Amino acid sequence: MTSASGATAISDHSAFWETPISIDLDTGERLVLRSPQDALYALVSDWPVNGGVHQQRAIDFCRAWLAGRMPAETVRQAFILAALEAGVSLHDDEDGAEAAVVNPPV
Repeated sequence: MTSASGATAISDHSAFWETPISIDLDTGERLVLRSPQDALYALVSDWPVNGGVHQQRAIDFCRAWLAGRMPAETVRQAFILAALEAGVSLHDDEDGAEAAVVNPPV
């Protein structure tokens, strides 16, 4: 996507992550997140623990992506850290097969 000034924008608002992320909510529902926009919705609407440092950073990164200032994959990594911080069950959905995300130290 190119702006009127000729600069290339970082994000396309229809962009999807290369590998979607599934999260399990406390309600037993599984959400499949395919983009920073999906992640932002989950972080502000469905998040089980509010006020975490990584949650706020992920929200900020999602908003920066919406403004064209943050790559989608960077937002994905911030979201994963927020999920680990909140104890949200998290899965990579690569090729339709679900594998648990390895929990790196936070």
